[in-house]
Amino acid sequence: MNTQPSLEDAPRVLAIDWSGAKSGARRKIWLAEARNGELVRLENGRNRGEVAEHLLDELERDPRLLVGLDFAFSLPAWFLRDHELTTATELWQLADREAEAWLEHCEPPFWGRPGRTKPELPSHFRRTDAAVRPVGGIRPKSPFQIGGAGAVGTGSLRGMPILQRLSDAGYRVWPFDRAEPPAVVEIYPRLLTDAVVKSSPKARANYIDARFPELSLRHRSLAASSEDALDAAVSALVLSREAAAVTALDAATDPVELLEGRIWCPDSRYAAGSVEVDRFEAEEEIGPFPGLLAALQFAAERHRDQRRKGREASPYINHPIAVARLLAEVGAVSDPVLLQAAILHDTVEDTETTLDELEARFGQEVRRVVEEVTDDKTLPKLERKQLQIEHAPQRSNRAKQLKVADKSSNLLDIAHRPPKNWTPERKQEYFDWAERVVEGCRGVNPALEARFDEVLSEARESVADS
Repeated sequence: MNTQPSLEDAPRVLAIDWSGAKSGARRKIWLAEARNGELVRLENGRNRGEVAEHLLDELERDPRLLVGLDFAFSLPAWFLRDHELTTATELWQLADREAEAWLEHCEPPFWGRPGRTKPELPSHFRRTDAAVRPVGGIRPKSPFQIGGAGAVGTGSLRGMPILQRLSDAGYRVWPFDRAEPPAVVEIYPRLLTDAVVKSSPKARANYIDARFPELSLRHRSLAASSEDALDAAVSALVLSREAAAVTALDAATDPVELLEGRIWCPDSRYAAGSVEVDRFEAEEEIGPFPGLLAALQFAAERHRDQRRKGREASPYINHPIAVARLLAEVGAVSDPVLLQAAILHDTVEDTETTLDELEARFGQEVRRVVEEVTDDKTLPKLERKQLQIEHAPQRSNRAKQLKVADKSSNLLDIAHRPPKNWTPERKQEYFDWAERVVEGCRGVNPALEARFDEVLSEARESVADS
């Protein structure tokens, strides 16, 4: 029996890859439209308010709409209860009044901005965040994280007032309402795209060609043009192909789900059985450890006879450890691929290790990041340094963060443990060069970039005072 709706009955699906960025939203927010499993529109150019207006206009034109929005529709239940909120709608109204102040001050439970470390909380996650399966080691981030790599809190807080407008206009917001069109559901695109390396243009293009070969050349090119475009396009296509099941979903009856919401994805993406949030948070804390320990042991063995250039001649392994700590503690990075790459980032350039060896031991994604930050030692030193400046803007987000942390660590060493015989002029030359490299890496991890700026200022002062 065919359960797919007819062409006339099938809802139009709009998937929006969201952004909470204060500037540049028109470039980052992508909207994709699909119908009967076919992509019919893929575009950017709207800010958050304009997206909301467009969804309201589309509702008037044709109410047979299913909309997927890429942000958390609520916060952990304890937050609502502490604020005496009995429904998610009341949270959206509170966010309309208070979200910008929460973002400006970044007081607990919010965190991630420079100087705002992760606080102790009853829970950092909603139950739905814990329930979905990790994809390529990546899991949903805490909606309280409003700074650092992968932060989702800013977009969520700025999206909640939009939900209130859509609800007031007649959209049903699942799971607080049933998902009969016109309906809005929360999506987490990583669950729908699977483990594609989104930072790689080539990987995006290969993925689109392999999974959606029926797309037009124009749509294939657009979908592969950026991570945001890919997320919107794939989310719309998956939602459209699952539309019959989605639009048949009832409203939640579970009291926690009625407060926290639920990420929509095919059932196979949810972990089997129930997952307790406290166990998920424990796993979130220790998740990267096995891979990190293996990377640390490997790097320690490869760098065992090497020393840093400073007067103290400290063991070289101290440097990659310091880089990984900057990523984790300052940049709030929990991505195991990036942290392993940080530990391993000098093994190819400074030891006999090969990229193929890294891939065999730690996987293709780790190899790619290390490869991006490895200089070609067959080139003259001045040419290598110039290429770092020129290539920085084209590097993946992972590689950019690693570069910023690496340069920050080097600046600290030069300021406090400088190499023998380095004159003040040579130090300043290094500072100027590092600043130019990092300039091409900005816009990915504000906390990490702010730390670099602090370290650079400290390093320049140390030379001026010497």
